[in-house]
Amino acid sequence: MDIRQLQIFHEVYRAKSVSKAADSLEMGQPTVSIELNKLRKHFNDPLFVRVGNSMQATAVAESLVGHITDLLDKWKRIAEFTEDFEPSVSTRKFTISMMDISHIVLLPKLVTYLHANAPSISLEIVPITPETPTLMSNGGVDLAIGFVSQLKAGFYQQTLFRQQYECLVSSNHPRIQGELSLQDYEREGHVVFYHQGTGHSILEQQIKKLGIHRDIYIQLSSFLGLGLVIEKSDLITSVPTRLSSIFATNPNLRTYPLPFESPRYTIKQHWHARFHQDAGSRWLRKIIYEFFNTAENRSLQGD
Repeated sequence: MDIRQLQIFHEVYRAKSVSKAADSLEMGQPTVSIELNKLRKHFNDPLFVRVGNSMQATAVAESLVGHITDLLDKWKRIAEFTEDFEPSVSTRKFTISMMDISHIVLLPKLVTYLHANAPSISLEIVPITPETPTLMSNGGVDLAIGFVSQLKAGFYQQTLFRQQYECLVSSNHPRIQGELSLQDYEREGHVVFYHQGTGHSILEQQIKKLGIHRDIYIQLSSFLGLGLVIEKSDLITSVPTRLSSIFATNPNLRTYPLPFESPRYTIKQHWHARFHQDAGSRWLRKIIYEFFNTAENRSLQGD
């Protein structure tokens, strides 16, 4: 027994006619008759008998009609189900896994947007760790934003932007003015950064591949405070272009192209297949994607 047979039962009961039921269901009359006969065999009852010019329900059919109508109503609600999500009134909390570079590049935009359009939605921001995929699969994390390489089957991803690296230097640096040479890059002391959930390892691989020497003075696990360290010292650092463009608004900092070919990498948002159709998750993913994919923002990528 299937939904189509129950729909046929319901229409024959309502129309009291096999031909009218077939027209209503946009089916051929022979098909309706065949399916109706299957129901008769299943219930061991004629279900509908001809009385004059109409098909009248038997006692068994009368006993079934209420249950079948309820089932069809429930099936219709399931088939037409769409999860309601109204961001303007929602009190939902989203948990987003990201690194601190996204705190600087993304979070201010997101908070401003939420304040204006979804004031009761709250955020919990957690770092990207080896446990992030598991947390996404069980609903503990709604979205991960960054360079996440350890994801396997069952996850979706969407490119937000591509970027490369630039060198960040104090505007008052005593030896670097005008341009940055490879000799400068190898001579100066460096602040380096590495943390899982970023693409920074590809810069390290490129430097090693090219045989470039660096004097590493400080190794950080966070970009927070990096601008102040560079501003107040003669140290230099290599940072992603999205971050360098923000640092460059400080007149005490200056950015330079790397004196060698910069690697490029992709920043994506990632989510688990279990929540692909979740209305709230779809809304959040859409606005984050749009932050980075206006014409103005695409120009920052050089695409």
